[in-house]
Amino acid sequence: MPTLSRLATTVVALLTLAPALAQDYRAPLVVGTAYDSNSGSLLYTERHFCSDDKTSCNIEYSDALGTVIAEKKLDYSLSLISPALTMLDYRQDLEINVLAGASEGMVVDAGFDNYVRSKWDELLSGRDVDFSFLVVGLDKPLNMRARREISESCGAEEVCLSIGMNSWLLGMLVDPIELSYSQDSQQLLRFSGVSNIKGAAGETLSVDILYQYGNETLLVGPLDGAGTAPFNF
Repeated sequence: MPTLSRLATTVVALLTLAPALAQDYRAPLVVGTAYDSNSGSLLYTERHFCSDDKTSCNIEYSDALGTVIAEKKLDYSLSLISPALTMLDYRQDLEINVLAGASEGMVVDAGFDNYVRSKWDELLSGRDVDFSFLVVGLDKPLNMRARREISESCGAEEVCLSIGMNSWLLGMLVDPIELSYSQDSQQLLRFSGVSNIKGAAGETLSVDILYQYGNETLLVGPLDGAGTAPFNF
């Protein structure tokens, strides 16, 4: 049996530690769960931590075992669609930096999410939207085209987009990226396509990423047989 003095010491230690633990705990603003498009197996999880004004964000990427494998730091203070960023891949010991506003009107990496909302009415009306897009790791931007896709697989409360190359020839060689947004909140719900995170051996990954926000229950299983999320947003 521990003595009263030992119990008192333990309580004091816990009370002293509690503020530090509370300060270190961070609740992610967004959680994305990435699955292999073919097998449905869990590949990685991305957790988005942002400042209150959303001008800076940090994204942590963890593998299926929970080990942090990569990190992305985004600074939107100068541009919402062309943020400054630093991408760190701890497995490859790789660091990539992009300056903010590298080219006027160019969309950079995660800035595409803000770009979609800036073109929301045009996309909803069915108009194609052409833009210049810089992918992290490439020296030159790509000419891309976004368009709304209406199909049976797109839910009534969703806005589904297809993002492809703005070239019929390149479009035949590169599969488009498929996105699903909430029609009400304009939040990204799903991403299907080539990931900006490489595999452990540096291979390209084709993924389905499901996004959850705030207090939503975290996803615990893979996609079901129909390729859809086993939960509702």
